[in-house]
Amino acid sequence: MATARDIRLFYLSFSLVLLCCCLMACGSQESSKEAAKEQAPPAAAPPTTPATGASAAKTAEEYVNQGKEALKSRQFDQAIASFSEALKLEPKSIPAYNNRGIAYCEKGNFDQAIAEFSQVIEIDPKQGKAYNNRAVAYLMKGEKDKARQDVETAQSLGIAVNQMLIDSLKPAEAKAEKPAKGEAAPEKAPAPGKPETKGKGETKKK
Repeated sequence: MATARDIRLFYLSFSLVLLCCCLMACGSQESSKEAAKEQAPPAAAPPTTPATGASAAKTAEEYVNQGKEALKSRQFDQAIASFSEALKLEPKSIPAYNNRGIAYCEKGNFDQAIAEFSQVIEIDPKQGKAYNNRAVAYLMKGEKDKARQDVETAQSLGIAVNQMLIDSLKPAEAKAEKPAKGEAAPEKAPAPGKPETKGKGETKKK
């Protein structure tokens, strides 16, 4: 027959087991709550204003690169559209203006091309490439004097101007004086009163 002492030990053991079960249940409930919190979707973030600075410049740069690719493929309208998008994000983007000017020049719209290159020069007067490109546009319009001025400015800023462009801007007299490559130089006229030499030791008889 179980003694009173055994009965007390049984109830004590049972109470301890029950307490442990209760603690484990509480712990699992807390874990469930934490898990539910982690699984719950995050609260909607407040709308942010468009980023400026580096991110905007990066986006503008992407449009410029996109425009350059279109320019290489001779898709001039698409290139102009990409450069225009870049300028919406970065209104003083020199690459966007310069390349848009090249696209207009390729399309034969020389007035607009000149305006684009002039905008670059207004932003940064030391942009030698813009002077070089504007010189080409002026030359295509037939305004050689303005083209020469821009070529000189580009050279003064360290730009290696294409020799063909330089030759195209030379006066007609200067071109005539310089013989073409592989062509013999014209013979000098004889001095008055002296016979022209004709072969070795042979003179032209009167």
